Amino acid sequence: MNWITVDDCMPNVGDRVWYFFEPVGVWQGQFDGYYQDGDGREWKGMHVFSNPKGWLTGDVTHWMPDIGQPEPPEPE
Repeated sequence: MNWITVDDCMPNVGDRVWYFFEPVGVWQGQFDGYYQDGDGREWKGMHVFSNPKGWLTGDVTHWMPDIGQPEPPEPE
């Protein structure tokens, strides 16, 4: 399984994924969709990935489906 950049494709809302952001590394969690402002408008550049320890909004650069594989190495 290879890393996918968020510029190429995004997972479906609720998908279990591995995600990566340089300062924090690789995390296992889910794709929650896109940030919505107070009027309910989605900000497409502000994707939200989360796990029980927290979330990242707009910072993730790569992701891959979580199909039960061990933690993958960071993308190159």
